Amino acid sequence: MISRFRPVAGVVTLSCALALAACATSGNTTLKNETDATIDQKIHDGVTTRDQVRTLFGPPLRTTFTDSGHEEWEYSFTKQVTDGENFIPIYGDLHQSWHGHQKNLTVIFDGNVVWHHAMNTSPIKTSSGLF
Repeated sequence: MISRFRPVAGVVTLSCALALAACATSGNTTLKNETDATIDQKIHDGVTTRDQVRTLFGPPLRTTFTDSGHEEWEYSFTKQVTDGENFIPIYGDLHQSWHGHQKNLTVIFDGNVVWHHAMNTSPIKTSSGLF
């Protein structure tokens, strides 16, 4: 017996595969749902300690030092979604593009306490190919 639903199942499977392939994230996932306001509720300059920041966000992506000797921790999270034109036959083979946003959290310490912090969210656009 031949099923009449086979082509439909194939379309559904392909649609699910494309949807899963259409999104990519990287970096520290604890920043995924954070905003300037939520970060300001969690980190208080002159009050929050190094251990509290590490408990909230884990180990930093990068640690550097300012000219004045303050330790600086950086966290980052990126989410990108593939653009629809990537799926256009021939055009999509020659050009790929993604859009999304990147969040960066910078925390500067004075000794064991947060001296200053900043959260930034920026739109990003990435593309590759012949045009």
